[in-house]
Amino acid sequence: RQQIKLGAGFRREAINEYESEKNFRFVYIPNRGYAPLPIGPLQPAGAGAFMGTHSRDLRFAYVQDEWHLANDWQLTAGLRHDNYSDFGGTTNPRAALVWEAAYNVTAKLLYGQAFRAPSFIELYGVNNPVATGNPNLQPETIGTTELALIWQATPSWRVNGNLFRYQIHDMIRFVTNADPTTGKTAQNSGSQTGHGLELESSWQASARLRLSGNYAWQRAEESVTQREPADAPRHLLRLIADWQLPKGWQLQAGANLVAGRERAADDTRMAPANYGTLDLTLQRPIDNAQPLGLALKLRNLFDKQSYDPTPSPGNIPGDYPLPGRTWLLQLQYQM
Repeated sequence: RQQIKLGAGFRREAINEYESEKNFRFVYIPNRGYAPLPIGPLQPAGAGAFMGTHSRDLRFAYVQDEWHLANDWQLTAGLRHDNYSDFGGTTNPRAALVWEAAYNVTAKLLYGQAFRAPSFIELYGVNNPVATGNPNLQPETIGTTELALIWQATPSWRVNGNLFRYQIHDMIRFVTNADPTTGKTAQNSGSQTGHGLELESSWQASARLRLSGNYAWQRAEESVTQREPADAPRHLLRLIADWQLPKGWQLQAGANLVAGRERAADDTRMAPANYGTLDLTLQRPIDNAQPLGLALKLRNLFDKQSYDPTPSPGNIPGDYPLPGRTWLLQLQYQM
């Protein structure tokens, strides 16, 4: 009725033999900021490099208990401790309670904590006029609660639903310095709370047609700006249809929608536009009777203009253009 797992490990992360060459150096101009000054041909950057040689050790240990409380109840609980040589230790619990409510209904209540260790560039980045590292950073932490329901409505129709809430603390951001002309420095600054839902369904409409889709909605707020986080879509939708054609051919159509993105608080540009795309894939997979596989993939079939937002403030006035109509022909052969 119970299964206990124990584990431990060690990992070393390092940047060794970092080499950098430059044909310029930065010069600070009061009230204007840094400007590049040419210094002739490429030469070793030396102390002027953006990154030096750094390493850190990680030691971790965990315990997990899977406990069958009753015939239709199961509890899985665990605890993990990570200790980094550069910023210290963090301990994170996780738990999942599963209830087989009926022969075709499963409910889950989940809670977990996790962390993101600061990267080397966030810790030790130097000589960068835009963003500088901070060796005193602590990890970001997050706590998440989730309620999930799985319903096998019929043998051919399945529905999944999730409600979630999360809270992030000690977010790692590059914060503008007191003198804005000197750029930004990585800091643990502020928190973020959010909640949302996810819905997923699949229906085997016939022996040759399968329909599926998923939708995600979220709403979040940052403590520093009292606004939604920048660039994160509030709505994501994907619908898929799969047809089994004669002689082993398969056709898939997928529609995608991204909507509800906002700019950062200090970004005066209009919010990024919503966009939708349609993808098609025609393929003949390898099987026992056919050693040659063929696939033709068309992405963004109607050549819809769409963009991913650039960060602000920055030197890129527009957004990153996403690929237009794209096709890929793939061949596979099994010896």
